[in-house]
Amino acid sequence: MLQAGQADSDESAQKALSTFSEAYWPPLYTFVRRRGYSPSDAQDMVQGFFQHLFEQNALSKAEQEKGRLRTFLLSSLQNSMRDEHGRAQALKRGGGQQVISLDQRTAEAEAAMSACMHLDDATSYDLTWASSIVKRAWQQMQKNLAAEGKAEWLSELRPFVDGAGAAPPNQQEVANRLGVPIATLRTWLARLRHRYREILRAEVAGTVSDPASVDQELRYLHQILMA
Repeated sequence: MLQAGQADSDESAQKALSTFSEAYWPPLYTFVRRRGYSPSDAQDMVQGFFQHLFEQNALSKAEQEKGRLRTFLLSSLQNSMRDEHGRAQALKRGGGQQVISLDQRTAEAEAAMSACMHLDDATSYDLTWASSIVKRAWQQMQKNLAAEGKAEWLSELRPFVDGAGAAPPNQQEVANRLGVPIATLRTWLARLRHRYREILRAEVAGTVSDPASVDQELRYLHQILMA
């Protein structure tokens, strides 16, 4: 995602902008809302902030500083919000053009914000960021399995992989539903866990400029989700 500001053609630039926005709009929107902005003003603020980042090629700064995109964006947004003139310009720019469709995104972000009400603003931002990364990883997993004709596996096997919920289902019962021996099920689970770790790692790798930071960001992602 750090390459989003370096796309050569208009088409590739728009695609990069869309991918970047889908990943980072929810946590940034959540942060702005927690600072007292209305939903519509928060939408405009984040949209304008994105436009400013790309117009000024600001993401290249995160690349040069070998920083984490997560922390770079939050710091940049806070600076923008402290700048009254910059904030007014952001609202003007954001109100004129949407880089992503906001209806569903806003509903999702509002739900995420409600779940984070007991946390401080920065932690809410990080939790929404982590949830967004995980969501994108699962969407990619679904896409990959669908292309292989194995999409029905994921709904049955996901509880064994993502660790969500109180306890995973009984393996034998799941094997029976899928019509395979339990040994086959366990082989599938091992492969699925490996694929998911690789996809999640790729998602996180796209948010740091220094490959040495990937493992640290992965650990932080797990930490914030488990807290």
